[in-house]
Amino acid sequence: MFHDKIRRRGSRLIYLAYETLCRSTRPLAWLLDQGHQLARDDRNPLKDTLPMRAMATACELPARSLKDYGKPTFEVWEELGDQDVVIDGHVVASLPFADLLNFTEDDGAERPKVLIAAALSGHHATLLQDTVSTFTQDFDTYITDWKDARTVPPEAGEFGFDDYVEYLIEFMEELGPGTHMVATCQAAPPAMVAAAVMTERKSDCVPASMTLRGGPVDTRIGGGLLGKATEYLPFALFEKLNVQTVPPGHPGSGRKVYPGFFQLSGFISLNPKPHFKQYWNFIRNSLKGDDEALQKFRDFYDEYFAVLDMSDKFYLETLRKVFFEHHIPTGQMEFRGKLVDFAAVDGLRLLSVEGANDNFCPPGQTMAAHAVFSGVPEEDHKNYIQNGVGHYGVFSGSKFRSGIYPVIRDFVWETDGIGDDQKAPHHTVVSGESDLPEEVAEEVGLV
Repeated sequence: MFHDKIRRRGSRLIYLAYETLCRSTRPLAWLLDQGHQLARDDRNPLKDTLPMRAMATACELPARSLKDYGKPTFEVWEELGDQDVVIDGHVVASLPFADLLNFTEDDGAERPKVLIAAALSGHHATLLQDTVSTFTQDFDTYITDWKDARTVPPEAGEFGFDDYVEYLIEFMEELGPGTHMVATCQAAPPAMVAAAVMTERKSDCVPASMTLRGGPVDTRIGGGLLGKATEYLPFALFEKLNVQTVPPGHPGSGRKVYPGFFQLSGFISLNPKPHFKQYWNFIRNSLKGDDEALQKFRDFYDEYFAVLDMSDKFYLETLRKVFFEHHIPTGQMEFRGKLVDFAAVDGLRLLSVEGANDNFCPPGQTMAAHAVFSGVPEEDHKNYIQNGVGHYGVFSGSKFRSGIYPVIRDFVWETDGIGDDQKAPHHTVVSGESDLPEEVAEEVGLV
């Protein structure tokens, strides 16, 4: 009992110490930010001198390390000639731990509905901004916008793996029959469970088609960075070290979470060398005055460092069921205490998409879903592997737009029996400033 009290107290102190450090350094961060902006200001006559660039570098690097990286916004617009038409996302449904956002071009065209199930694995759904932007060209596009657990009051209750599944079911029923689902990365396992549960419930809203992109369906295949870690580290260690308590000052104060800054540290520790390289390149480019390269760096890390806290229950259950005990491929997966019957699913078409260079979910892990959904007719199964991309490239970047997206688009159109004369007019839709540059993503091992 004494050790449990010490452990509980420790779970509070680490997050509290981190929060205290962040708040105490905000004035310094502000001063450093002002210094680098002054040094880089176009009105500064010494802006292009080496001493001034050195000053800007010396101010910006520590300023960025002390910066609060808030949730990015979705910035999606359509290019129509000389005009840029903004496509605003609006909330269709709201639950304690997620909002359902809709992005639709207001041009009167009828489009198939697609629900993009975003991963809840540390980053905000805005990481899929390129996906949203591209899908909006041809579909009535919706996305699950998961909330930072530290902003959810404890009175809202816990949120576990089964709750994630239930949220997907509620959102699918909100959108109605004929909706297609596209699940990315960690969202793949709960999306599969949701389809099976809806089939068992005889719901009219079972996905018309399901696309799984870079999802950890069977992490025994190919290893993967997290999969390899679970071979050497016991589950109890993750539970003991990674669960913290949200400190005072947040709506979710007192809630047990897996903090976003823990997840970010984990991301970097899995592959630290490219990050050191990028920061060294930042110093070189800053001293040279290469503004374009500097902005690519900022764009990437503004998104990369923007993380959220996850409910401890969801984090631990996902870790155990997906990465340690492999519940889906071994037939152990349960929902609300009842075994899930994936073989009973026969009313959807299934597409799996993998990146040939994916180090997080290597090829084969997502394709394993086809064997799990054994009741789906053979002609309704399809797997696609994109050469030259890693994990990030499965849902963003030029190869996603030119290679992967057309495969998904045609798969959905084929499912709905849409001919060329029925397709929505195709426009160029681009994402905003937070679109991650492929060159930087490739260096840190995401593409």
